[in-house]
Amino acid sequence: MIQRLMVTGALLLTVASCDEKEDVPTYVHVDPFIVNAEGGEDGQKITEGWFYANGEFLGAYTLPAYIPVLAAGEGDIIVFPGVKENGISATPNIYPFLTRFDQDMMFTPGETIVVVPLTAYDNNIVVPFGTFERSSFDGLSTIGLFNRDGDDATAYQITPDGGFDGKCLLLEVDTTHTLMEIATEAVPLPQTFETEVWLELNYQNNMPFTLWLLGSTNGGSQKVQPIFQFSENSAWNKIYFNLTEFLIQINEDNYSLLFRANLPVNNNGNYTQDEGSVRIDNIRLIHF
Repeated sequence: MIQRLMVTGALLLTVASCDEKEDVPTYVHVDPFIVNAEGGEDGQKITEGWFYANGEFLGAYTLPAYIPVLAAGEGDIIVFPGVKENGISATPNIYPFLTRFDQDMMFTPGETIVVVPLTAYDNNIVVPFGTFERSSFDGLSTIGLFNRDGDDATAYQITPDGGFDGKCLLLEVDTTHTLMEIATEAVPLPQTFETEVWLELNYQNNMPFTLWLLGSTNGGSQKVQPIFQFSENSAWNKIYFNLTEFLIQINEDNYSLLFRANLPVNNNGNYTQDEGSVRIDNIRLIHF
C-alpha cells in the first residue's frame, strides 16, 4: 500500500512538472522608426513604439526593444509610433499624425526576428500654416512672423547660420537689447478634445526661452497662455506639444505662437551672460 502511494505521488509530481513548463517565446527586435518625410528620422524624435502581436497589445516600449511574443506560426504585428508628449519622459504618447506599421510574419519560438518599422505623415492631416515647406524656412514663402517686443533695434533673422537643415529662425539678445518677442501669423484651430492639435518644432539655444499661445478674437481682444520654458540645449532637439487643452481653455477665434527670449538674470538682478541666441526650425501645427 505504501509503495503504491509513493508511485502515485511520483507520477503526480511528474505531471505537475510538465504542466509548469514555460512556453518558449519568439523574440521580436524592433528598431527605431524610419520616417518617410522631409528631414527623415533625423528631423523627428520617435522614441517609443506601441506594440501589438496578433491583435493583442503587448506594451509600449522605448526603441530599439526586444519583445517576447508567445506565438508560433503565421501572424502579424502592428507598431504605432510614439513621442514624449510635451517633452516629458514620463508622458509618452502615440503620435496620431504618423501612420502605424503593419507586418505579417512567421513566429518561430526561440528565434529572434528583426523588424525595421516605417512611418509617414497621414494623408488626412491639416497643416494650418499651409504646408510643411512654409514652416521649414527654406522656401520662398515662410510663416508670417511679427516683432512684438517694441524694440526697433531687435529683429529676427531667417538664416542658414547654424541652421538645423538649411535655414532657421534666429533670435539674438544682449545686455543692450535684452528681450525679443516674435509671434507667428494667426490661424483658426479646433477647440475640442475630439480633434487634437499638436505643435512640433526643432530648436537649439544657449539661453532659456519660452513658448506662449496667443489667442485673439475677430473683434481684437487677446489672451496669452504660457506653454513651455526651454532650458539651454547646445545641440538641435525635437519636441512635440499637445495644445488641445490650452486651446479649449483660451477659446478664441484665432491663435498665434509667441516665442520670448529674455536674457537671464540671477537672484541679484545681474545678467548671467552677455548675449544669447535661440534657433528654431520646422514649426508645424498639425491636426485632422
